[in-house]
Amino acid sequence: MEQTAFYVIGIALVAIALVVSVVGLRSGRFPGSRLTLAAGAGLLVVMVAATTTSAVINARDEQKLRNEEAAAEEQATETEAEEAGGSPKQLEQQGAAEAGAAGLKLSAPQDGTLAFDTDALEAAAGKLTIGFDNPAAIEHDVAIEGAGKEIAKSDLVSEGTTEVSADLKPGEYTFYCSVPGHREGGMQGTLTVE
Repeated sequence: MEQTAFYVIGIALVAIALVVSVVGLRSGRFPGSRLTLAAGAGLLVVMVAATTTSAVINARDEQKLRNEEAAAEEQATETEAEEAGGSPKQLEQQGAAEAGAAGLKLSAPQDGTLAFDTDALEAAAGKLTIGFDNPAAIEHDVAIEGAGKEIAKSDLVSEGTTEVSADLKPGEYTFYCSVPGHREGGMQGTLTVE
């Protein structure tokens, strides 16, 4: 209802302004008297105040509606999370851990240089996967070592991709290329698991 009042008052204000403009331009004696001028100015002040008031009321009502919709959306998200078997915070942490594990990436240079694109990776404890892209014609792989023992190793790949997965506890591990001479040539780095 306030929205309709806003439009009606606004249209009336525009109509009055147009009429006053047309009459003022055509009549040399306009506004005629000081009383007519004061009445016209008073009417315009009242119309502007009414338009402003209805605009403020509309904005307040619209904000209240948005807040109610946001609260209902949040409630629905919490209900979904509870039905899925966890609180929103737990699901968020789980999603972050999964995204972090899935997001580990390594690559080798296309020119065959014995190096990875990074010498340090970080991940959350649990199952993690390192995706490896080797655009070079020379074969490489990715192996994970902990406490001097090889834990997992990918397939050898040239001009392609592979991945290695392992279930790791918190600690420091080494990732490296197991092709003889490559690790010694610099294809290794530290994997920190927290």
